[in-house]
Amino acid sequence: MKKITINPILFFVFMLCSICITAQDAPPSDDIFRLRNVETGLFLTDSGTSATAVTMTDLDEEVQSTHFTFVQSGAFYNIDSEILGILRAPGSGGPGGPFVVVSTTKASPATDGDKVWTIQHNQTDDTYRFQSGNSGRFMYHDANGTVTHVVVSATDDRSNWELIPYVDTTVEVPVAIAPDEDTGTDLDCPASGEFENNTTRNVDLPNSVNVGTADDRSCYSDYSESNVYGKTWGVYNITRNSNHWDAPNTLQPRIERSMPRSGETGVGSFARFTGTFRILEVGDAGSFGQNGSYIAQAKGKHTGGGGPPDPAICLYRAHPIYGTGINADKQIAFDIYAERILERGGSGSGREVVFLKRVDKDAETSFELEIGFAEDPNDSTKKIHYCNAVIGGEVFNWNIPDPERGTESGIRYGAYRVRGGRAQIRWADTTYQREEVEDNGSGSNDDNIFRMRNVATGEFLTDSGISATPVTMTSSGEATNTHWTFVQNGAFFNIDSESYGILRATGSGFAGLPYAVVSTGTGAPSSDTDKVWTVTQDFSDKTYRFEAGNTGRYLYHQVDGNVTNISAPDTDDRSKWEVIALSESLSTDDNELSSSTIKVYPNPSADRFTISFKNMNGVKVSIYDVLGKVVYQNSTNKDRLEVDNDFKSGVYLVKVIDDTNRVYHTKLVKR
Repeated sequence: MKKITINPILFFVFMLCSICITAQDAPPSDDIFRLRNVETGLFLTDSGTSATAVTMTDLDEEVQSTHFTFVQSGAFYNIDSEILGILRAPGSGGPGGPFVVVSTTKASPATDGDKVWTIQHNQTDDTYRFQSGNSGRFMYHDANGTVTHVVVSATDDRSNWELIPYVDTTVEVPVAIAPDEDTGTDLDCPASGEFENNTTRNVDLPNSVNVGTADDRSCYSDYSESNVYGKTWGVYNITRNSNHWDAPNTLQPRIERSMPRSGETGVGSFARFTGTFRILEVGDAGSFGQNGSYIAQAKGKHTGGGGPPDPAICLYRAHPIYGTGINADKQIAFDIYAERILERGGSGSGREVVFLKRVDKDAETSFELEIGFAEDPNDSTKKIHYCNAVIGGEVFNWNIPDPERGTESGIRYGAYRVRGGRAQIRWADTTYQREEVEDNGSGSNDDNIFRMRNVATGEFLTDSGISATPVTMTSSGEATNTHWTFVQNGAFFNIDSESYGILRATGSGFAGLPYAVVSTGTGAPSSDTDKVWTVTQDFSDKTYRFEAGNTGRYLYHQVDGNVTNISAPDTDDRSKWEVIALSESLSTDDNELSSSTIKVYPNPSADRFTISFKNMNGVKVSIYDVLGKVVYQNSTNKDRLEVDNDFKSGVYLVKVIDDTNRVYHTKLVKR
């Protein structure tokens, strides 16, 4: 048998280690870089003078003394300054001090032993170390500010450097042509008439990738699709005077898509469209009013006449931005404007044009548009007709004038209007939702009349109906003398009975019951100091406390059944009240509130939470982020829904619609 000795094995291991130690990596490219120290964040800076120590600065990226290239020299690299020469790593007797790195006037490539470097790349964090030759010493930003080359562990970030590419923004680059861009110079409709489609405007591809019904009024091209950037895009190309369908000089060319409209006006009705667009070209007629092409529009009819039969409410218009120099005649970006009506039926001078944001040519830009009806946040008896957009993550909300005249909510998108030249719009990832809630007139005065139920006892505050007589508490909230309104009076409120007058908070001298709360025949508003109340709400449990003026005494249901105004901590539930709108029903079986409610717990939530539904059936749940984007949707017939929370940290809106189309909202906080 052949004898194996240990010496060859040790030699082999030693050679492997040597190779690992001296392994040479390469810089990312031949480009210009700035060397930023990982520990200090400062940039290596050439001194500009030979045999002078380099420095570290935070100068702007345009300063050339912070620019370096890497030039290969045999098995090593020179680190070459853009303003002088290559860097030198002297020994203990160096001109800048022991082992201090200095500038030189030496040009690259050079093989001098003190001017070559070994590059080591840490792929884990994409940082670099620079070893002077094979010396085992690495470029190092010392705590005293000097740059040296010393023996140091790779874990010491003063020896680790980031390579930041320098991009010369003064160099003009021709604007890129998109892979699916129409670059033809003939903007007339083909003489063959192949795109005229005179029998229908619904010209589409089978199973088109974009949602909605096509409305093609252009003889320049038909709707088509392209596959670029990992998506399938709907292609919308139109040119000036290409509308062959409508009477000449009446309506503008378009290839658009429409979706079924939300035809109800109840709170919670909406139409919602999402997608991603790219703009390659828009119309240019030489003036602001004539320039631009529409990429989407909110539509909706109204009562009372005025304007066209199917008016646009808000149109999103892209205007061309031209480059300079070699791009002087090319559209390189687009300003997005909202063209909004000032009154129902408004057009032309009846609209305002508001700048929203700028997007680059061919940039994939997310787009969300929702138009619908919601409760007026300033008056619960009214509603708003809103038109809210999110473009590239930026929110642009707007309330439509005369909301009571609105009768529907709709959306169209594609390419529309070109008074000069050509428009090219691309759409991908399109979706559409709509909800219809009948307006049953529920926004009545019942929403402003309330019952006050004590948290501790579950009984309802009840007016006595006799002046200067203490109020009482009863188990039912159906009788008119348990119904109250809150009438503001300066910084305070009157608590006004629907059956008599406002409440009075008596003092210690009231006969029979000091600090009793009594009925009065006084009408609201009243500024009498014993008849005004400060209202505070606990948002955590949606309860209220009512302080008599600024006395520190609160409306309180005593153990003996009397109602007084006394000092009490906010933890005492006898001083806390639920305020329940008359529009919410009470059970006739046990007189307990059976109003529909939703609750989210735990809230804030880390990874999983539950949504519970009280007195609700067949619910639809949607969760939106702060930009209005749907991040979760589900439906259930159960009384609770478990949700795995993989959302990003932040605040979310939970929206629930029950089987009667009533809409409920609450807030979720994700940790």
